[in-house]
Amino acid sequence: MIKEIRLSLKDDQYPYTKITHTRHAVRAVCFNSDNKICLVHIKAIDQFGKRNYYELPGGGLKNSECHEEALKRELNEELGVEGVVGPKLGVVHDFYNLIEQENYSHYYLFKITKTGNQHLELDERRLIYRLVYVSIEEAIRLMKEQDEFGVSLLVKRRELPILELISDLIAKNALNL
Repeated sequence: MIKEIRLSLKDDQYPYTKITHTRHAVRAVCFNSDNKICLVHIKAIDQFGKRNYYELPGGGLKNSECHEEALKRELNEELGVEGVVGPKLGVVHDFYNLIEQENYSHYYLFKITKTGNQHLELDERRLIYRLVYVSIEEAIRLMKEQDEFGVSLLVKRRELPILELISDLIAKNALNL
């Protein structure tokens, strides 16, 4: 049994004005057949400034989707994969003050069973630079090396505890892949 992470994080990178909307998202630690996990490399210049960081794949829920439906759809769009949704790893509640947004990111384990082609939406094509499959140790290293400011830092604070949970579960032989 996995003890789920529950975090609530503040945005200290951008000035607070107000929160006008809430976003519910699903994200996954996706393992392929080589037991490597996928990270999405984001690169762009936009209202957040210069983006150059890694994050776990996933995205927002649409309409009345349940978490499993949304996760499978998002992973098929972003990664071009199908697979099995595993146990929930936790939820991170955070904020993006710059866009007046409150976020609830629900994290799951995901085992890739089939690979295909990405089906990126326009905004994803603008943001996603590449996908990388790396060991959990490499994923943690990449996340720790991200910038210590702006949206990169906000993403690092959100994702690193999830990656460290996976590393701990692997070390304890408590992760059934």
